Amino acid sequence: MQKETVIATVRAEIALSQELQAFLSQFSNRENAWFARDSGELLLAEFGFEWNTNFVEVVQSVFDSYFQELGLPEDRRPKVKLTDSRRGSWIMEAALTMFGTIGTTYTILKGLSELPKLADGLEDTKKRLQKELTARFKKKVPERIEPVLQNVTPPVRLPPPALINPITVSCTIDARPLRGLTPDVAKSHAIHLSVAVSRSALSVENLGDLPIDNLRIGLFKSTSQRHSWSFSDAFAKSVPRISGRQSTSLSIDQFSSESDSSKLDLSDPTPLYVDCWLQDNSGIYLFNFYLE
Repeated sequence: MQKETVIATVRAEIALSQELQAFLSQFSNRENAWFARDSGELLLAEFGFEWNTNFVEVVQSVFDSYFQELGLPEDRRPKVKLTDSRRGSWIMEAALTMFGTIGTTYTILKGLSELPKLADGLEDTKKRLQKELTARFKKKVPERIEPVLQNVTPPVRLPPPALINPITVSCTIDARPLRGLTPDVAKSHAIHLSVAVSRSALSVENLGDLPIDNLRIGLFKSTSQRHSWSFSDAFAKSVPRISGRQSTSLSIDQFSSESDSSKLDLSDPTPLYVDCWLQDNSGIYLFNFYLE
């Protein structure tokens, strides 16, 4: 898998204007007027995929222009990747990434300018980005909303105030990841584990592609929340290897105390705090559970 380095994040929110919300509110008491619910948020969400596509296109275009002016070849320019979208009114988040390691990305961008200056310039494109997003969605939102209103009985059209001012757009650009790039070779570890526990079994899933070797698992049970742990106090079990994208399931009675060899028992019906200590060759990870 090709490595990618995030150099900035972008967040944008589109909302229906007060003029458009006021227009839709007159339908709120009509049967099947789903598009008027939640001040039009449901209507925006209906076309979320299209908003996301337009968002990525506009952001990519603005950043391409910025790096083109700096002389960065097209095949090395950062790519915009959507990372999240959700209602409220409609929020979209994306990461600006470059193919390559942190060190490689640092070398490429350092050849253009000082990184703080590059980061400032990237954040200064906010006004242009907001202007272009506004222009795009000012056109696209009515195009999608008007056909919906044509299905109302009797059909209606957006009034001029709502057509002139259908949406509001806000956006932010955070280039702190770019400012934090260093040429140093950094040691890194990644957590790719999913853990689930019940009163009868524990399952551990390796979400990554690389195997996890020499996994030590320790379980702690208590009727009150713990704030300190020592592996010597745990009911323990070792797993030699969990291959990439594989999982293993262990019965609770397979875990025993290292001090007196007693078996772990979670069958007591009272509420329990169960903490799971996972330790491999890279580090220690602690997961906390509450069993009602």
